[in-house]
Amino acid sequence: MNEFEIDRFRRKLEAQRVELVRFLQRSDREAQSLEPDSTLDDADRCVVSTSRESLFERSSQCRMQLRLIEGAVQRIDEGCFGVCVACAEDIPSRRLDAVPWTQFCLECQEAIEDKVGSSLSARIPAMASTFAKRAG
Repeated sequence: MNEFEIDRFRRKLEAQRVELVRFLQRSDREAQSLEPDSTLDDADRCVVSTSRESLFERSSQCRMQLRLIEGAVQRIDEGCFGVCVACAEDIPSRRLDAVPWTQFCLECQEAIEDKVGSSLSARIPAMASTFAKRAG
C-alpha cells in the first residue's frame, strides 16, 4: 500500500472518528435530558426507560467502533495498517474501503466468526485475535 492510499484511509478514519465523537456528545446530552422525573406516570417512565436503554446500546456500539478506529489509526502510525493481525497477510484494499478499521483479512474474520460467532467477534477484538491465531 502506498503513502497516498494510507493517507486516504487516515483521513477517512479521522472523519469517522469525529462523527462518532459528536454522536457520543449528543447522546450524553440526550441521556441527561432523560433523567427520571418523579411527576411522570408509569407509562411515561416506561418510555423514558426504553429510550435510555436504546441510547445506551447505540452509545456502546459507537464506543466500540471508536476504539476500533483508534486502533486502525495506531496501526497506521506504527506502519502495520492493512496487515491482518492474525495471519500477517495483506488485507485487500477493497475490504479496507468497506471496513477501514478492520484488523483481519476476510479469511481470518470468517474463521473467527465460525469459532466465536459474529456478534462476539465484533465486540471483543482481542479475544477474536486469539481465536483467529488458533484457527490458523
